[in-house]
Amino acid sequence: MAKLTSVEQKLWLGFAVPLVTVAALLIATIIYFELTLLGAITLLLALLVPSLLTLWYSYNKVMSVLDNLAVQLDSISNEELTVWQLSSYQGGRVAALKAEIQLVVERLQQKRQEYGQNEAFVFNFISELSLPVLVLDGHQQVYFANRAMADIYPNMTLDGIPASKLALNQVDSQWQLQQHSSRYKIASHPLYRGQRVYQLLVFVSVEQALRDNEKQVWQKLLSVLNHEVRNSLTPVSSMAQSLQQDRDAIPLATQQTMLGVIESRAAHLQQFVANYAQIAQLPAVEKQTIAVEVLANRWQALFPEVQIDVLSSGVLYCDEPQLTQAMINLVNNALQANQLASKQGITLTIEKRQQWQLCLQDNGGGIDNLDNLFVPFYSTKPNGSGIGLVLSREIIRNQQGELYLSNLADNQGAKALITLPLC
Repeated sequence: MAKLTSVEQKLWLGFAVPLVTVAALLIATIIYFELTLLGAITLLLALLVPSLLTLWYSYNKVMSVLDNLAVQLDSISNEELTVWQLSSYQGGRVAALKAEIQLVVERLQQKRQEYGQNEAFVFNFISELSLPVLVLDGHQQVYFANRAMADIYPNMTLDGIPASKLALNQVDSQWQLQQHSSRYKIASHPLYRGQRVYQLLVFVSVEQALRDNEKQVWQKLLSVLNHEVRNSLTPVSSMAQSLQQDRDAIPLATQQTMLGVIESRAAHLQQFVANYAQIAQLPAVEKQTIAVEVLANRWQALFPEVQIDVLSSGVLYCDEPQLTQAMINLVNNALQANQLASKQGITLTIEKRQQWQLCLQDNGGGIDNLDNLFVPFYSTKPNGSGIGLVLSREIIRNQQGELYLSNLADNQGAKALITLPLC
């Protein structure tokens, strides 16, 4: 026998048993008393029809309770926290069920109140943030905007405005601001409110990050300047004071030595200033096309100790003399790194991908302080000027390229990567 899987089936089965029993008794009565056809029909109508009507009425009442219960649960799921569908039942099992649902509704009302208080606190907190924050609803319309959004959209009431009218577009799940695109980066987070999903957009100022980086660069630069100037002026000041106060007591040879040191330190400061001017006065870029193979052949003649591998053919659009000067600085650094590590071997790989990549690798001991490499006048070498890498990067940047420095695995050498745009 098939298993009954619904309430309706079980009710019909429960009703069928007494109906069949009554019908069998009626038939037996008719046969036993040998009733006429009219008598038999009268007896069947008198007993069977009320039974059918009673059972049908009971079935409808049960189904009505279940339907009301379904509507009640549906209204609760839609956050309509009332028990009006079962209000007519004042006693019995349905009333007890209504009381249980009422308790659940009261708990949900309490939770919703707590959620509303938490939400109000969150939105009040967002309102006080200095970062611009925007909340979009499921239709991508503004649901909430804090005060800082006035910095981006001055003199505008943002509530209800579609995101598209604010120049906000979503590209590959990433929100972008078409206007002020260079000033802000948008971080998005889903915000769940009941069954609805909102988008919380936080506008992070890129300018502030750039200012912080610029401040750090200037602090490093001033630290190096202070170190260089102090190291030169401290002995000069001391010797000048000694020559002024104790000139007669100092032997002539010592005086000449002291004057020589003063002259040497003064020359160092002059060279230091000249190096600074060199950074600020790079010549104008004169780009021309040059075949990669031609450039590689020239560099091979210039750097016989470097193994040059050309993996892609094509042409570079660059200022070849300036690019060569940058490469000279990088190759010299690689040679010195190999010499300090008592190793040999430098490779230059030229390859075309999304852009031209010129990768120079040595086998030295790696780079000790990557953070300060591009700080002007900072050098890890005893007699280094600290401008070679700075000049190289500026030369490459003037040609819309970039210079990256990194260590190889386990500090088994360093890598200088030059990227240049395709023609």
